[in-house]
Amino acid sequence: MQAVKQVVMWLTEIASEAILLGCFPGALVSSQNGVLNGVIGSVLAVPVLLFLHFYYLTRALAVAVRIIRPPLYPLTAATLFVIHMHVVFVRLKSNMTSMGKAKELPFVAGGACIVFACAFGGNRLLRKRAEASSEQSDL
Repeated sequence: MQAVKQVVMWLTEIASEAILLGCFPGALVSSQNGVLNGVIGSVLAVPVLLFLHFYYLTRALAVAVRIIRPPLYPLTAATLFVIHMHVVFVRLKSNMTSMGKAKELPFVAGGACIVFACAFGGNRLLRKRAEASSEQSDL
């Protein structure tokens, strides 16, 4: 049953990250494209880009860190995001406009914060559920 809770929490984290990470670059470029167009385009593009660069696979593998050392999981998730985004930006650097290059650091920093917050929240919810179930089994 604990494994099912881990998978459900991981999927919830990934879904919330995808939405928030998609909204973030849309908000960064909103002055050029309009907020709604930027957010819609980014919500669709960012998760696909991360999927194509195997970010979600490495995040799934990082769940082992949550099992072994739960407090390190949010930091591990944020580090994986930074590494993957660095690879993405290195590969795209020659095709990026000057505006895109200027938005790289804010996106990576803000994205790492989003990933850390989602992973931290997931850890906290899992811990609270584990405490609640252990209290119920003690009764």
